[in-house]
Amino acid sequence: MSDKKRRNNQRGEPQRHPITMLPTIAMAVDNQVESLEEGYDNLNEAREKPHVLNDAIVDRAIKIHTEILDDAWVFEEQLARWKNEALTEVQRKEIGRLTDQMVKYRELCEKVLVLAKELKKGTIDSILRMSDEEVAMAVMMGKLTLPKS
Repeated sequence: MSDKKRRNNQRGEPQRHPITMLPTIAMAVDNQVESLEEGYDNLNEAREKPHVLNDAIVDRAIKIHTEILDDAWVFEEQLARWKNEALTEVQRKEIGRLTDQMVKYRELCEKVLVLAKELKKGTIDSILRMSDEEVAMAVMMGKLTLPKS
């Protein structure tokens, strides 16, 4: 069974929306992409100082973005259904734009997940779990940078 079919079976069939819902779906996708960009930018600010984060913050980011990524298929499936309908030129262009937005949506989710997993290695909690010798070795090998005063 494919991943998509398994998710459909676990969560049920998504509600089919008429093309009149296009503006609502567009707003939801656009808002989500904007939120993903902001989330990535916020996490990226901690790249040079991951010790300002704790495991709970990073774990939450991973959980939320995994769920968001897992739900992307719902939007993609709706857009695919609409593509098969008789559409106006404006509707066709908007669906094309949203299809491109969904590519960006997936890419941003993946970027956040990769970054969050990278940051998890340097959270304050991960440092506190290290022995003094492990901290010294990580600093000497450049795997851990000391906070700048």
